[in-house]
Amino acid sequence: MKILQNIFVLIFFLSGSYAVYAQETLIVGQVVDATDQTPIPDVNVYFKNTVIGMKTNEEGYFMLRTMGQETTVVFSCVGYKIKEIRVKPGKSVGTQVELHEENTLLQEVFVAPGVNPALEIMKRARILRKVNDVTQSDAYLSEGKIRQIVLLNKLNRHNAGRKIYEQLQTGNLNPSDSSLVVPLYMSESNVLVQKNTRKLQNENIFTSGEKSRNIIRQLLGDTDFKIDFYDNTISIYGKNIVSPLAGGSGLYYDFYLTDSVYNAGRKLYNIRFRTKNAKNLAFAGDMKIDSATYAIADISAILPAQANINFIRNLTINQQFKINESERWIPQSESITLSMNYELLGDSLHPKPEIFVCHSFIYDMDKIQIPAENFAGSGIRQQTLEEKLNTVNNTPLIKTAKWLADVILTGYVPAGKIDVGKIQQIARVNDVEGLRLTMPLRTNEHLWKNISVGGYVGYGFKSNELKYSGNLQFRIPGNRRRIVGASYTNDYRRIDYDYNNFEYRENALVSGDEDFTSSIVSVKSTWKLSNRKEWSGFVGNEWCNGFESRLYYRNNDFLSNTALPLIHGTNTYSSFGQQSVALANRISFHERYYDDHLQRIYMSGFNPVIYAIAEAGKYQLGNASGEYERLSASIRQNLRIGMANVRYLLEAGMLLGNVPYTLLSVPSGNETFGYSLYKYSLMNYMEYAADEYVNLHTDVTLNGLLLNQIPLIKHLNLRELASFKIAYGSLRDNHAEITDFPDYLSPLNKPYMEVGVGVTNIFRFLSLQSVWRLTDTNKTDVRKWAVKANISVNF
Repeated sequence: MKILQNIFVLIFFLSGSYAVYAQETLIVGQVVDATDQTPIPDVNVYFKNTVIGMKTNEEGYFMLRTMGQETTVVFSCVGYKIKEIRVKPGKSVGTQVELHEENTLLQEVFVAPGVNPALEIMKRARILRKVNDVTQSDAYLSEGKIRQIVLLNKLNRHNAGRKIYEQLQTGNLNPSDSSLVVPLYMSESNVLVQKNTRKLQNENIFTSGEKSRNIIRQLLGDTDFKIDFYDNTISIYGKNIVSPLAGGSGLYYDFYLTDSVYNAGRKLYNIRFRTKNAKNLAFAGDMKIDSATYAIADISAILPAQANINFIRNLTINQQFKINESERWIPQSESITLSMNYELLGDSLHPKPEIFVCHSFIYDMDKIQIPAENFAGSGIRQQTLEEKLNTVNNTPLIKTAKWLADVILTGYVPAGKIDVGKIQQIARVNDVEGLRLTMPLRTNEHLWKNISVGGYVGYGFKSNELKYSGNLQFRIPGNRRRIVGASYTNDYRRIDYDYNNFEYRENALVSGDEDFTSSIVSVKSTWKLSNRKEWSGFVGNEWCNGFESRLYYRNNDFLSNTALPLIHGTNTYSSFGQQSVALANRISFHERYYDDHLQRIYMSGFNPVIYAIAEAGKYQLGNASGEYERLSASIRQNLRIGMANVRYLLEAGMLLGNVPYTLLSVPSGNETFGYSLYKYSLMNYMEYAADEYVNLHTDVTLNGLLLNQIPLIKHLNLRELASFKIAYGSLRDNHAEITDFPDYLSPLNKPYMEVGVGVTNIFRFLSLQSVWRLTDTNKTDVRKWAVKANISVNF
């Protein structure tokens, strides 16, 4: 809307010579806050020493005109310093006026002459925040009701979603707007709150089906926000926003004492806080601090529009407290509202659709629930909601969203009763096959509810070979997820392919093998592929929420070639066989997931995910054979530490017995331009091997802590990125008694390390990182330095 208004003003000026009398003075413009550039409504705008004036509208716009000779325009508003500008009589002027906040210092609370009393008040509030945060007490127990509403708003007007929500709350929805506002998701939950932990008692969700609910999760992430301003940060969609009460908040905020009021016989300080740098993730707003306990009585916070965060606009948080008989301020209610732009899903009529999210929590609700005719207090009848949800499923916007969600979530493109995919298998290029085109397919729930049949056929134009795979899966009916499956594959795989790397392959768009993505971003076409014939079967069981197991049986034949030579002394072997049984256990905590037919997609969270795998097998090479056992474990987690997002993956394992080198543990190399947390950026494929190992992968993303301070650069919303990876292990010499090691393979008997620094959030999706190899840099055919890229969309 602001853009349209600016265009209107420009057109007005261009045509001004025809529409304005020769001696008329015309001033048109907008008044904004000098700190965060937000529009200021209700500003008095008038010619000095006259009665000619007006107030700015909700967007801060004004238009002032006179036929007189006045030369000074005055701008005044409560809480801001008065500003005057000079104009020439008879001229038309377009301007943007910035007002600075006025620091009203009350003499009664001065600590010392010249000292800002707000700083002393905030210092005491920070010191006492652990005492005042009653939700962290072991004895704290409360009940509450959570309401969440997600609206699709096709109105291209500034702040329209918030206004529509207010209309819904009062039941006075403008009929002209109702067709353009569609409720996508609503929920009402009763929860038990104990020590800031919420336990769901019951929940009533209204949406247009499970798939629609998961689209909302994909587009919006987790909408179950937990707000505590006594913490150092407020987490919204994984981004940590500094709290005004955080330790060291003075680095991010300016504080002003604007007033002191009395409420129920208690004196409350009104503190206004503003971010020192609008690019930082820090709020602007007001809060009331109790003068006796220095606890929060009320707080309202808004995230500035310029903050270094993607897609989110108009983020507003309100929290109210009430004092109890023990003189403790306890939470009474809280609300979060925000808007999100999804221009990718727009159409010609609605180029910038907006999704509006409202989350509210009311504490200490009466236990007696009286069913309301309106759902979740939204002002919409349940029947009307059903009609709107059924209608929205057929709109181009939601059809596009569903298609994108299916592809991104599952890696498959829906096509009626079958799915095409996984899409990354469709094409690849390598030295063995040349250009390889593949048609991968599977059946979906529209054909058989509990059965999935899939596979692919691929042809290499250089090798002139047809490669193929087929699989069958069946879900055993019941409350818990139990699946059995079998498959056969005759195909080329990369020589370092790890059958037990389930963690990496949880990403539906990752295969762990040579595919379309690796071919596109490869430094050079790879030759490290070997042909394999694989029979496998599995049985999977979900024991309880967060604990799953799968038992695999594999029978593999590895065929020798240049990339995978099978030689021992003067003996050369054409292949070797392997049979194994592996038990893979997956443990997670409070993790969200989505079941798409027989495929499970895990939603990324901030709790650890643990894998524990035990494998036993045997092999045959010529007339020789042997047995082995393998144990491995891994833990990965995303962490929020202050303003930093930290990811780590820790792996460890050991092998018992002597095996051909192809069965050793091989750290994941990366011969592409792409960056992955799970791969060593400058390590070649199958460069190292070990029978005992510990691997650590870490990267850290800051939210523009340094880049936000640089003029011009700060407007790009860039974020700092750093990574460190290390691999260490050992390798017994006995394995060489079975097969000779190829020249490209080295024992991992000393640490391999690499470090990287870079920038992320380029164009909101691209990361570039400069990576240096720190060890074994004297080896031939290794890269000591490279620039790595990654594509990811974050808030």
